[in-house]
Amino acid sequence: MKGYGLAAAFALIAIAVGCDFAARTGIVRDDMAVLTDAQNAVAKTEINHGDMTIQGAVDRTDTTYAVGQPIVLSVSTSKDAHVAILRVLPNGSTTLLFPDKAHPKADIAANQVLTVPGPHDGFTVTAEKPGVVLFEFVASTAGDSWLFKRAPDKDADFADLGVTSRAIAKDMVDSLKVGKSNAETAAIYVTVRVR
Repeated sequence: MKGYGLAAAFALIAIAVGCDFAARTGIVRDDMAVLTDAQNAVAKTEINHGDMTIQGAVDRTDTTYAVGQPIVLSVSTSKDAHVAILRVLPNGSTTLLFPDKAHPKADIAANQVLTVPGPHDGFTVTAEKPGVVLFEFVASTAGDSWLFKRAPDKDADFADLGVTSRAIAKDMVDSLKVGKSNAETAAIYVTVRVR
């Protein structure tokens, strides 16, 4: 029995080390478990309708940033579409990063990569505080949602949507008319860790 207990202890240590390694190398992301309720309200929205696809990414493959470090986002769609990118902080504070002051039109051509910020946009998206940040990428073949028309706040590069992420998520789905029109919609999210 003593040998089995020791073997079990070594097995548990190996599993823990393997899981930690997998999470650190990106093989397995454990961010979903650490998203706050406010972030999950946006991450779990059911927006995908139709066969259009969307790809979203950040400029670091390990998706880990230091406080103050710039973050460059990229997005592409399989069809001509209108795109919005939201940033949701752990407290629910939500910012519409695209469309932005430099690019007020949310249009994107099929299979073209849009980078936010672009190389000459004159602003940055930065990792502000330690924690997990959620970036939600949303696309629709129809441009009538407020997501694609909302202008940045006065004297700002982006639109601040407040901290009511649950209400924002519901309003997103309603304004996109998911499944209630001929428009195709798609969404995907990416999480980053700020250390």
